[in-house]
This record gives sequence, C-alpha cells and structure tokens, in this order.
Amino acid sequence: MAISRKKRSLLIPILLVTTALLLALVGWMTYTVWCDSQQVFHDLTIELGSDARLDIQDFLTPLGNPARASFVTDPATIDLSKAGRSSLTLKHGTQRKVVNLIVVDTTPPAAAFLPEYTVNIIDSLPQAGALVTKIEDHSQVRVYYENSPEIPDDYADIIVTVIVEDTSGNKTKGSCLLHFTGWLKESCTLELGQTPKPEQFLTNPEKDAELLNQEELQAISRTLGQHTITVKTASVSAECTITVTDTTAPALTVQNVHCMPGKTPLVSDFVVTATDISGEPVVSFAQELPDPYAEGTHTITIEAQDSSGNVTRKDATLWISGDWNPPAIRGVDKEMTVEKGSSPNLLEGVTAADDVDGTCDVTVDTSGLDLSKSGSYIVIYSAMDKSGNEMTRQRTVVVK
Repeated sequence: MAISRKKRSLLIPILLVTTALLLALVGWMTYTVWCDSQQVFHDLTIELGSDARLDIQDFLTPLGNPARASFVTDPATIDLSKAGRSSLTLKHGTQRKVVNLIVVDTTPPAAAFLPEYTVNIIDSLPQAGALVTKIEDHSQVRVYYENSPEIPDDYADIIVTVIVEDTSGNKTKGSCLLHFTGWLKESCTLELGQTPKPEQFLTNPEKDAELLNQEELQAISRTLGQHTITVKTASVSAECTITVTDTTAPALTVQNVHCMPGKTPLVSDFVVTATDISGEPVVSFAQELPDPYAEGTHTITIEAQDSSGNVTRKDATLWISGDWNPPAIRGVDKEMTVEKGSSPNLLEGVTAADDVDGTCDVTVDTSGLDLSKSGSYIVIYSAMDKSGNEMTRQRTVVVK
C-alpha cells in the first residue's frame, strides 16, 4: 500500500529524532563503559587528627563521576585515630576498586616547657617530664633529655634540652635552666662554744669542706643569737642561717660545811667550783637555810644558773655544832706483829673517846692488809663523834 505524500512528510522527522536518540543512547553507553574502564579512583592520604569526614569525592580522579561513585566499605569502620594504612572498596558504575586510605602523622607535638627549675641535690635529678607543663598530640608521646644532665661540681646553673617525641618520630624541643640548691643547708643550730663541723652545714662535707671559713664559724659559735653566713663556689653562692643556743647547764662542785651554832654560812662556803661557757654563773641557795642554832646535819641545795637560764643543783651537808674536836684514838701507836694465815683481832686494845660524846665506835680498814703473805702493811682506824668530827690513825701490821 502506498504511503501518501502527507504521511511520508510526517514520518521523516520522527525517524530523524528516533535515530538521534538512538545515537545519543549509544554514545552515552559507550562513554559510560569507557569511563568505567578508566582510573576513576586514587589512594587518599590524610593527616592524623584531621576532623574531615570521608567523602567519596576525595577518592575520585577527574575522570570519576560523583553521581556514579559510592562506598562499598562502610567508612565508619575505618579508624582515623591512629596512623596507618587501611583498604576500602569503592564502586563506580559497574566497576569496583580497592583503594588505600593512608593516615600519616607529620605534625610534631605541641608542648610548653618550664623556663627554669630548682633542683635540691638531696633529691635525684627530675625526670624530663617534670620540666614540661603541657603536651598535645594525637598519638602517644615520650619525653626525654637530649643529653642526660649531671650535677656540676661547683653547682653552677646548666641548660638542659628536653625532647617530646610522638610515635611517628615527630619531635618538639625545649630548653630549661636548672638551678641547684641544698649543697649548703639553709639553717643549722650550734651549741654555744661547740666546735663547728662541716657536716653541720654541708650536704657533701667531704667534697665541700674547703668552702667554709672555719675562723668565721668559730667566732660565731662563741656568740649567742642568729648569724647568717654566705658560702661561695666558683660559680654560685648560698646562705645559711646559724642559730647559736646555750642548753648546757653550768658545772658545779660543792663541799660540806661545818658551822658553829649561831653562825650563818655563805653560799661561797659550799662552792668549790662553778663554771659555764657563757661566763661565771650566778650561785645561790635553792632554799632557806635552817635555824643557825639547830644543831645537827642539814641538807643544803646549791644552785648555779647561767645567763640562758640553765640550772645545775647539787646537795651538800651543813653541820651545825659547837663540837669541833674529833675523838681521840688510843692503842694504835705500837706496831702489831701477826702470823701469816692467822685471823688477828685488830681492834683488841683499841679505843676512841670524845670530850663531848665520850666513848665512840672505832672501825678499821684492812683493805691494804694481806695475811697470806709475809710483809709490812698499813691499816687505818677511824672514829667519828655525833657532831661529825672524824679522826683517822694509821698502824703498821707486820705479817711473819
């Protein structure tokens, strides 16, 4: 059947449009296939600590089409908190591609350092971390000295370098000035008149004793109160406050006193010696004296006090009596001869009499007599009256 001219004229444009559409579709499909066959993805490198979220466009080359690209691997499963390499599968149209996500750490730690630090030599040197006040980094860090410091012999200040290094080897350096104290003690106490010793002032007396002025210290030790000395090394100096105190009581020696009734003794009658490092102490009676007519023996306490209030007390005996004469011992004038190994009565024929008390007991000291050996020995006889007057006599004993 023949097509009319009018219908043929309408069919030609339709065929032309259809042909164009088919050609466009074929072209698009050809382009798509070509694109899918090209390198549309690349590996991605990001800095550790980056806050950016993973986007598919970050992996696309200029040939890639974001509308046709997507993640196969869930990006939420990728750990961005540490440096390293991770594999992801991406899709572009029909193409699947494995790419690498590389997290790198090229940023050194942010750190703040102490400008200076004081070290007491009694303690050990501080760890390097003690000189760092602030550290910020997205990985673990270690802190150490560039060169291990040592305490100088003259305790001079030194500058140390501290390094803060992260796990990727990025480093931040800082400097700190170290001062050294404690080699000279800040304070010490000396007893008045005490000989100063280096260990009272120095932490290392064997090494540093020559730093001290011994003449100055000797002079200070003789003066009560507080004194400040300055000690210098070749590089630095330090001060020590010395407190000189007096806690030592006076030395006091006393003797017994025999006094006539009605006579009041002086404190000096009882004192043999009274001395103190601070000067002559004040000596006095520690209590009231007894009635001067109260005959008999009385205990008297003598007190010596120095300028610092230190007190020494000693007891002595006061005898108040009108009887000043000791008993007379008779019967010991002649030498006595005894046999070796015998037990003689050395008091036989020996008596003692007092002009006031009458007969008194006699004792004999035989500590110097050896009856087991022949020889000439001395024994001592003693007798005391009620007023405390004592008589002693010697007698020769010959052992044959």
